[in-house]
Amino acid sequence: MEWAARAIGVFYVLGGLMLLYQAWLNWRLQRALSDLVAVPVAEQFGDGVIVLAGVLVMLSGAALAALSGWAVVAFMAGWTVQALYLLWTDHVSRIGEPEAVSGRRQSVHAFTGYTAATGIVLWLPTVGVLG
Repeated sequence: MEWAARAIGVFYVLGGLMLLYQAWLNWRLQRALSDLVAVPVAEQFGDGVIVLAGVLVMLSGAALAALSGWAVVAFMAGWTVQALYLLWTDHVSRIGEPEAVSGRRQSVHAFTGYTAATGIVLWLPTVGVLG
C-alpha cells in the first residue's frame, strides 16, 4: 500500500511541475505578444490561479510521497483551488471556441483524477499509511 501511495505522490509532484511550466510558458507568450495584443485581466488572474494550483499539487504530491499526514491538508487545499477555478472559468471562458472546449474537457478530466486521489488520501490515515 505504501509504494502505491508514494507512486501517486510522485505522479502529482510531476503534475504540479507541469502546471508551473505551463504557467511559465503562458507568461512568456503573453509578455512577447503584449505589444500586439492586450491580455485580459481574467486571463492574467487565471494564470495566477494555475501557478497556485501547480504549487499545491506539487506540495500535495511531495507530502504523499513522504507519507506525511500533511498530505491530507495539501490535497484538500489543492482540490479546493481547482474546484473554485473550474467554477470561475464557467463565467469567463470562451465556450464556443474549440480550443476552450478541449481545454475545459482536459481540466475536468484532470480534476476528476485529482478528486479520486484526494479520496484515497483521505482514506489512507484510517489504514495507518499516513503518519
